[in-house]
Amino acid sequence: MRRHRREPVQVVTDLHETLAVEHGRQIRIRLVAMVVWIAGWIVAGTLWRDGVLATMILLSSGPGLWLLWWLLVPRRPPERRRPVTPPPPRELPR
Repeated sequence: MRRHRREPVQVVTDLHETLAVEHGRQIRIRLVAMVVWIAGWIVAGTLWRDGVLATMILLSSGPGLWLLWWLLVPRRPPERRRPVTPPPPRELPR
């Protein structure tokens, strides 16, 4: 019985940098946004008796920050995607 092999998948990308660099940048941005939101939670927790102010702080430090980021930071223009060449095979240590 013979197994049919699938055609190799062609990977394409429009990244200008390696995936690790791109991923690291995204994680740092999200980490800073989460720290700001946690700080908003702390400030809102100290003002819990003033419900409207605490709610406004929470909404502006979390979802408000994400909406502003989405609206103000320009997106990368769509470019032609190019195939990624596979890395050369590694030699095994002897």
